[in-house]
Parts: sequence; structure tokens; C-alpha cells
Amino acid sequence: MARRAAGKSATMTTTTTATSTTSTTVVAQTTSGEVDPAQTSVKGTTDGVNGSLVTDPLPVVYVNKANIGEIKGALDDIVKKHLSAQSFTPSLLHPTVHLSLGYTSVAFALGSAGYAFKLSFEESKPVLWVGVIGYFVLQALLWAWKRWVEQGEVYSGKRRRVVKRIETDIVHVTSSTSLDPPPLTPQITFSPHTRPSSPSSTPSSPTQLSPSTTAKPLDPPGPLTAKLPSHPRPGPKPHTGPTYSLHLTLSTTSNNGKSLIHKSRVVAGRGIGEFVDVHGGVEEGEVVRWLSGLLVDAGLVGAEEEGVKEE
Repeated sequence: MARRAAGKSATMTTTTTATSTTSTTVVAQTTSGEVDPAQTSVKGTTDGVNGSLVTDPLPVVYVNKANIGEIKGALDDIVKKHLSAQSFTPSLLHPTVHLSLGYTSVAFALGSAGYAFKLSFEESKPVLWVGVIGYFVLQALLWAWKRWVEQGEVYSGKRRRVVKRIETDIVHVTSSTSLDPPPLTPQITFSPHTRPSSPSSTPSSPTQLSPSTTAKPLDPPGPLTAKLPSHPRPGPKPHTGPTYSLHLTLSTTSNNGKSLIHKSRVVAGRGIGEFVDVHGGVEEGEVVRWLSGLLVDAGLVGAEEEGVKEE
């Protein structure tokens, strides 16, 4: 009996110790859990939708502040990345044309050069002429495509959403840089043929898209135009260098593009100095917040995980 009592006492002591150890573990997890959400919230600001410039992580992309083309390329990459994160499928038309014309022109040049390497110069003259002319013609076609067809387009894509019906969002974004000061507020134009969307979609009425906007009624034939600020600004900011401008066109259709639900166009710009710090670091979070505000003002419905249909 004494041995059983001693064994039972030892078992209870072990159980108590295990319980206290478990409690200590739970407390440690709770303590760590109180720290992790804060770290998660700071980490979540890298997406740029929430947070501010103070809580954003340090830039990972650095550019030459004196090279506007390099800065524009870095900002364009952020725009592409953010739109792809909104479940848009990018169009492959322009990359396909670039690769086709570029590689074909290089093939002409290498083929003619290889032929001339095996034969004498006089014998390979006709082939060399064909290679040189073909190279410059294809390069001219590529330049003309970029100049008149692509016209500075940064992103073109679409996505499908199931909201009691299949709706297709199509977005086109072009960018440019200039030395003019940026506008204080973005200019947003809605198509006069815009119809009310489905109940679960964002209303296409400009007065409901932005609470701070009061659109004045216009004549039916003309388009409805309103200047909507994507971010409230207390007053005009000083000019911060060259301007980075975006031209965004958004349209929502259904019935395989036969029914237009919503269409809008956004023209906005910000100073490059607001996106690039003194060391040349590109503030990705600031660009994403600005672009997200423009998309909301344009009437883009948020990509819902259960309501997005893959292409």
C-alpha cells in the first residue's frame, strides 16, 4: 500500500510538472503570438495596400536618379507586378511581336554572316545584301510597332469573375514621363453607356465610387467626367522633379464581351521624387498604394478568391 501511494504521488507530481510545462509553453506561444501579429502587419505593408511610407521596408531596387528611363522602367515593373497580383492575366501580344521580329532579324544577320564566312566576299554579296536589308527592315517594323501600336503600353490583361454571371475585367495601362508638374487630382472619365452592374459588384456610379466626390449631372450625349482624388491631399505639394503619369483604361463586360457593364479611363501623375528616395531606392509600397487608389476610383472590383475564374 505504501508503494502504491508513493507511485501514485510520483505520477501526480509528474502530471503536475507536465501541466506546468504545458502552461509555460502556452504562455510562451501567447507571448510570441503577441509579437508575431505586429511583425506580420509590418511585413504585410510590403504589398503597399495598407501601411505608410514610415512602416514600409527598405527599398530593394535602386536606380540611377539621373536616368529617367531607368526610373520609369522600375516603376513600370511595380505596376505590372501589382496588376498581376489582382488575378489579371497579361496579354502576350506585344512580347510575342518583340521576340519574333527581334530574333528573326538576328537570324538574318547571323545567317548571312555565316554564309559569307565560308565563301569569298564577292560570292556572298547577294546573301549579305539580303541579310543586311532584312535586318534593318525587321528592326524598323519593331520600332514602328512600339511607336504606333504599343504606344508606351505597360500592361494589358483581363480576368474573369463569377458574380451570378461571368464578368470580364479588361485593363490597359500606359505610362509616360514629362518635365511638367503633376496634376493635383486624377481625371477620371466614365463611359455614358455604363450600366448598373450586378448587386455584388462595386457600383459604377461616380458618386458612390468616391465619397468625397460630388459629380454634377451633364447632358446625356456627353461623357461623364469627374476629377476624383485617389488620396486626400491637404494642399498642393511642391514639384518633386519629373512627373510619372499613368493612363489607365478599365472596362467590365459580360456575355462574352457583348454587354458593357462599366468603362472608365483614369489619367493621373505623381512626381518621381515621391517614389524614389535620395539614395535612388524605389519605394514600392508608395507606388502600390497610389495605383490601388486609382483602381478603386476607376471602379475596379476587388479580386475575391472564390469569385475569380481562371482563364
